Amino acid sequence: MNKLQFGFTGESEVLNQFSNKIGQWWYIFFAAAGSALISICASFAAGFDFSTKLEATIGFWPCLWLFIWNPWLGILLGVLAILYGGKGTFNDLENLNDINAKLKKENTNIPELKNQINSISEDSESLQNQLSDLQVKLVETWLKGSSRQWKLSTQERVSIYYYVDNHFYLLARHSQNPIYAEQHRQKFSRNQGVISKAWQHKICVDIENCPLYKDDPEGYKAYMQEHYQYDSEKIDNLAMKSSRFVAISIIDADKHIGVIVIESVRADFFKSQKVSQIKRYCTEYQSYMVDFVKGAIQYDKSAKVGQNHNLHVDQDFMESLTKGGKHE
Repeated sequence: MNKLQFGFTGESEVLNQFSNKIGQWWYIFFAAAGSALISICASFAAGFDFSTKLEATIGFWPCLWLFIWNPWLGILLGVLAILYGGKGTFNDLENLNDINAKLKKENTNIPELKNQINSISEDSESLQNQLSDLQVKLVETWLKGSSRQWKLSTQERVSIYYYVDNHFYLLARHSQNPIYAEQHRQKFSRNQGVISKAWQHKICVDIENCPLYKDDPEGYKAYMQEHYQYDSEKIDNLAMKSSRFVAISIIDADKHIGVIVIESVRADFFKSQKVSQIKRYCTEYQSYMVDFVKGAIQYDKSAKVGQNHNLHVDQDFMESLTKGGKHE
């Protein structure tokens, strides 16, 4: 298809812009032209004797030309042009006033609309938080049941983490010890800790070699630094300085999406039989854990999208009104 500047299929907007300009200045042009025409014709009208010229003119066409080409007719046309242009300009201004009044009336509703939008956003965020809390409570209830199956005491803890955006996030945790059950940190590096080991290699069992912190703090720190890349300061801030770990990756269709970690501060808690029991249990309930983690990932991403949307909702709202006002 050949591109044309003009014609029915032309893409040029030059003529459209030109015609729009003519339309905008149409009434003003007639008013100004009428004033100019009256001024010019008035200067000739004083010395123009119409009756004398009419008596001296012979023939139909010369007489008709005299009626057409004389300053008095020019003055009359100028008056008509002024009346036409003035009336059009007056109506145009009246229409502009009506539009301005309508816009002012609409603008008075903007704060109310913004409040409604903010209220809906807050309700949505509140509902999102409630659903997230219910999800966490559901997982905590399941962890409590699992803890009873594994006979965990106040010296053990079980936690589930989900993986999103190159970091691990704590989904839920349970321990009979309230200090160990506290959730101080929510975000964890994918390159540190037993979580990282299990996520990469499907399972991490460390139940023999790590020194107990209460017996050998320096040996414990050296071991954690060497095997799990924990620095001394981070180890000091750990509420539970576990020395025995069993961590199993949560896998959905060959995709590692989370990790469950059972840990203890006791040296003799994990035996081979206990580890086998935990493995079987996690295999049996793998689908449950997958649903837990997928739900957490969904709520996590929805919350981030919602927060980002709320940050710009007023700006987007005003932009939409601006575009609507310009009829784009």
